[in-house]
Amino acid sequence: MPTAKLILFVIKTRLSRPLLMFTLFIVAYGLASGAFLYTHHVALPASEVRSERAMAVIYSAIVVFLSSFMGGITVLKSDRDYLFTLPISRLELASSLYVGQLTLSGLLVVAWLGWYLPFIEVPLAYAVPDLVLFVLLITSLSASIAELPMRQRSLAALAVAAWSASGIWNPVSPSGFLHGYYLPGTLTLAALSLGLTAYVTRRLGNAPLLLGGGPSTTPTSRPEGGGLLSFSGVRGLSAVRRMKLNTIILAGRVGGFGAAGSRYVSRRMTVRSFVGYLTIVAAALLAISIALQVEGLLPANYQPQLRASNSGALGALPFFLVYLPALVLETLLMGVSSMDVINERPWLSFTSVSPGAYLRASAVSWAVVALLSALPFSAAYATMYLLLGMRLALNIVPQLLLSAPSFAVLSYFASAYVVMAPQLRFEGFTSGQANLRGLVLSLMIMVLIFLLLVSMYSLAFSLYAAVASLIATVPLISFSGPWGSASRRLVEKGYV
Repeated sequence: MPTAKLILFVIKTRLSRPLLMFTLFIVAYGLASGAFLYTHHVALPASEVRSERAMAVIYSAIVVFLSSFMGGITVLKSDRDYLFTLPISRLELASSLYVGQLTLSGLLVVAWLGWYLPFIEVPLAYAVPDLVLFVLLITSLSASIAELPMRQRSLAALAVAAWSASGIWNPVSPSGFLHGYYLPGTLTLAALSLGLTAYVTRRLGNAPLLLGGGPSTTPTSRPEGGGLLSFSGVRGLSAVRRMKLNTIILAGRVGGFGAAGSRYVSRRMTVRSFVGYLTIVAAALLAISIALQVEGLLPANYQPQLRASNSGALGALPFFLVYLPALVLETLLMGVSSMDVINERPWLSFTSVSPGAYLRASAVSWAVVALLSALPFSAAYATMYLLLGMRLALNIVPQLLLSAPSFAVLSYFASAYVVMAPQLRFEGFTSGQANLRGLVLSLMIMVLIFLLLVSMYSLAFSLYAAVASLIATVPLISFSGPWGSASRRLVEKGYV
């Protein structure tokens, strides 16, 4: 079979037709609007350009983090059932899988990030090669970092994402070209992208992911950070609440060209350990803020204006000290909500108690865990206000205390009701393709980005938005009916 047909097959099986058509529409719109802006030399006001540049850098950092942390070359069941039986070499198959994923990454980057380039006045001579290099970066980064164990992969993803986010003030950043550092940013992006791409392509011929891997789970039943959880004297929903309030499961599918195949991994962690790690991060964030003020880099009562906050290293401090940590925390909590849903086993859970009551209890328990997780950062931000006079830190506190648990419940319900992702199972292959429903979580994250950004500069808006998000969850935490409908949709979509 010609390689071109293999690549086309890979592309068609990765995205559902509605999602592919929607993505192509966004790409066409972005190319048309970009061509109009470039040819007619349309320019935004300088203050808006600075603001859009900062947001483009933040979006790029999020894309880099997600592609690194949740990455890996996707291998579907159809690949096993059809492609693996064809008379083609391992190199041809691996190359097709890689080029197919590279093509899809290009479509998604152009659709969700490329349209920024004409608005932030990136010269066309830099825009085209930088966009190609960025696509290479996220594809090769996904394939290479996925080989690492869970903890190392998390640290590597955070490090690369933080490096990308530093493009707001750091010229030597993979995202620096988005903030006006065209030459150093492009050179940095080229060195990183081409280096990782060369590393990955050298390993295509020995890609063990094509074999598929079995389950790879934590060998011990004891969760990290605590002893065995006792269920003595409890049953039904009480047992569900005890489990959900004491342990969380971080699970997903990983696999790269040097790993032992695409595989399912699962790690249990006690809520106490999870909150403890977040407390350490929040304390470090507070210590850094105090040290910056002692060194004179963060003036007392520092309160930047919305439009002027995106220029220079000093203007970037609110994003790194307040906005970015809050965004990462709330996005993480929403992601774990979805992760909990796609790891459900209805054949066991829904036969023990009422399906609607089970999902409702799980969501409410996770909201409590989300609130506990937000407390360390809320305390750190309140202390920043009391000691350093940073009013924008205080403004974020309502979002952490009210919006974080609320969005955790909303994302939990959305993940279940629209069935955003196929069920994760203990086998070496992804069970289905990405579809248009998967954009729901992306849209919720975009809403979250907007709410946090505006809340940082307006305490009144932060309070109103937090109360509104809490009110939106009242029907979900009060009644089991919506959750019963969500449970039926999960089963109808193949959850077993």
